[in-house]
Amino acid sequence: VLPNEVRAAFDRLRARGHPLASSRLGRALLGVKCGFNEAFLVNDTGGDRVLAAVECQGRRGTLERELLRPLLRGESLQAWRVPPSSRAIVWTHADSGSPLGALPPAAARWLAPWRRRLRARSDLRGTGSWWMLFRTESADCARTRVVWGDFGRVPRAAILPAGDPTVPLNSCYVLPCDDPVDALALAALLNSPLAAAFLNAIAEPARG
Repeated sequence: VLPNEVRAAFDRLRARGHPLASSRLGRALLGVKCGFNEAFLVNDTGGDRVLAAVECQGRRGTLERELLRPLLRGESLQAWRVPPSSRAIVWTHADSGSPLGALPPAAARWLAPWRRRLRARSDLRGTGSWWMLFRTESADCARTRVVWGDFGRVPRAAILPAGDPTVPLNSCYVLPCDDPVDALALAALLNSPLAAAFLNAIAEPARG
């Protein structure tokens, strides 16, 4: 349904380019998956440097602040910008990416009511720690990350600099870059009118 000259332009663009997955940047990752958001996603409402006061759907408690990391949903992303938020994820993994060997006291109290539900998650497959998260490689902040979500009429991409502890959830796509300049270039492309036009021409419409 595209005008002939537009189709010809996009065909030339595609013929001279390389799919992202086969480039040296590699295939994008999906964001972290909880399998049961009610247990892991909280509002950080204050507290001190050791214990954070948290709230979720009317339930209040405390959590070790070292186990809280800022979270990012795809629908809240803006072009070039991650809006500030009090939302956080209970991060039950070590720096290596492996689940903690044991939960500290406050986290254990917070997650205990959902232990049966967490054990029943399909991604756990009967193995591993019941408090673990899934697809945690996208939360590795050792490198600069380009993050984007599903798009409506225009894609929206932002950059998480190396060292930024923000955890993109499974409504995000994440591409770690060894070179921050590559991250800037990819984000500029994704946020461009050209990318919006190209993706709207080829993307399959989603529900709604």
